[in-house]
Amino acid sequence: MTSIPSTAARQRWAQTIDAARRTPITITEHGRETVVVMDVELSRRALAALEDAEDAAAAEEAARAIAQGEETVPLSALARELGFNIG
Repeated sequence: MTSIPSTAARQRWAQTIDAARRTPITITEHGRETVVVMDVELSRRALAALEDAEDAAAAEEAARAIAQGEETVPLSALARELGFNIG
């Protein structure tokens, strides 16, 4: 990933955006990474993959809890508690 100082990114903003369409650009301030500029489709795919990974981790944790005999709540009880009528 390319890294540039924030001053250079501001001075050459159009070029920074063009470069970020091809590969993510890390912008630094005082030598520390602060933000990343990237193509919008890449960011959407990355966020979707992160959400999928978080969902998978939560599902694995729930399966582990069930396998260890932790108490579960029936859907009907949860719906009733939330004020929903699921028939």
